[in-house]
Amino acid sequence: MKRPIVLVIALCAGCVRPGATGSSASRPADGRTLIAVVAHPDDETIVSPVLAHYARAGARVYVVVATDGRKGVSKHAGIPAGDSLATVRAGEARCSARELGIQPPILIGLEDAGLAVISPWPGEPLDRLAKRLETIFRELRPDAVITWGPEGGYGHADHRLVSDVVTQVFQAGAVDSRTQLYFAGFTADRVASAPRWFGFHLYPTAPSLLTTTILFDEQDRAAARRALSCHWSQATTAEMDESFAALEYLWQGKVAFQQWRGGARASGFF
Repeated sequence: MKRPIVLVIALCAGCVRPGATGSSASRPADGRTLIAVVAHPDDETIVSPVLAHYARAGARVYVVVATDGRKGVSKHAGIPAGDSLATVRAGEARCSARELGIQPPILIGLEDAGLAVISPWPGEPLDRLAKRLETIFRELRPDAVITWGPEGGYGHADHRLVSDVVTQVFQAGAVDSRTQLYFAGFTADRVASAPRWFGFHLYPTAPSLLTTTILFDEQDRAAARRALSCHWSQATTAEMDESFAALEYLWQGKVAFQQWRGGARASGFF
């Protein structure tokens, strides 16, 4: 099954002029850390311009991938489900990170489509994921974390469960209280009129909740398109073009986020 992907870009409106490369010694995000937690290799696509933008601004940017994607079979790739596909998708995740200019991905490696179980106890893989995330957050000390919203984008169960676990870790107080959590979202009017993304429509978020908006420029857009091309096992070039066109319609030069527990209107994560 082809999996959309997630993620976006951000900078405070006055910090970096359009087209800036972020090569200055005093880049606005120097010393900051941004982490995107997603379910599958390629989910970062939905927020990929934001990841590229913050990396250019000097932040350390990471993508944490919960599952190995071993069941994401696409006919054109000719790769069966299992270890071979998991290996290919890990390589695709690394390729995407390089194109976005971010840190190598952190691949947790839980089984694709295997997060919801009742044996040996309900939520056992989710407990393992929570413990791993606690360790990652403790070691990397992020200033901001972004993940799927509770709707999972277009409703994918793995997306929803990863969102639940990230939120659980924050709710438990296992993350520094200064670290903010954000969910990417799109308004109902934008979702209703957008082309289908890999055949799916996203679930909307109320405009009043989308208080943080991140602008991105052509460099970030180009990096996002190159990163999408890395995931060749999931889509043909034509399918990628259609998917990216849908994302561009949804983004329209910016990505909006809902801040967990609410927050004032802002043009950046930090």
